[in-house]
Amino acid sequence: MKNYLIWFLMASPFSTQAFSADKHNWQLVADENNIQVYVLNTDHSDIVKAKVKGRINAPLHKIKSIIDDIDHRHEWIPYLKISKALSEYQYNKRIEYSHFKTPWPASDRDFVYEIELVLETENKLIYKMASVESTLMPIDEDKIRADLFETVYTLTALDKENTAVMLTFHADPKGWVPNWIVNIIQRKFPYRILKNLNARLNGADREGVSANAHNDLE
Repeated sequence: MKNYLIWFLMASPFSTQAFSADKHNWQLVADENNIQVYVLNTDHSDIVKAKVKGRINAPLHKIKSIIDDIDHRHEWIPYLKISKALSEYQYNKRIEYSHFKTPWPASDRDFVYEIELVLETENKLIYKMASVESTLMPIDEDKIRADLFETVYTLTALDKENTAVMLTFHADPKGWVPNWIVNIIQRKFPYRILKNLNARLNGADREGVSANAHNDLE
C-alpha cells in the first residue's frame, strides 16, 4: 500500500494541494505547461471528474490520426500496456479494450468501453468513451475491471496549424485504492495525457501548448 501511494503521488509534476469545489462548478486546481486542470464534484460519485484544456500547435487531422492509431496509444497514454478494437465501427461507434499496468502490489486494471466519433462541425471533432458490458472480452481474474464513467476528447480547429484540445476524464479504478488517492490520480492522469499528446506531435523539446489556451477554450 505504501509503495503504491508514493508511486501515484509522484506521478505528476504539479502539486497535490488540497482543494474544495462546489458540486456544480468546475474549479481550476493547476496551471502547468500552459495546460489548465479543472475538477468537478458530482452527485453520483465521490470520485471527482477532471478536465484539462490546452492548445496544440498541430492541425486537427494530425491529432485525429494519433488518437485513431490504437496500436500505438500506449506510447503516449500513461501506464497503458495495450489497447485494441473488439468490434468494427458501426454508425461511428465500436467497442475497444485497454489494459493498464500498475505497480506491485496492486493488480492491473482493464476497461471495456464504447468509443463514439462525433463530427459536430467541419472544425470540431469529439471522441466519447464510456464503459459497456460485453462478451467480447471476458473478465480476467488477474486484472480488475475498472469503470470508465466518461472520457471525452474535444478537438476544435483554431486555424490550419493550431487545435484547441479539451479532455474530460471520470473513472473508478475499483479495488482497494481509497477515494482520496483516486481523486489525486483523477486530475493528474488527463494532464499527463494532454502533455504527452503534445510532445508526440511537437517533439519533447518543444512546448507546443499555447499560453492563450485558457481563453481559446472558454
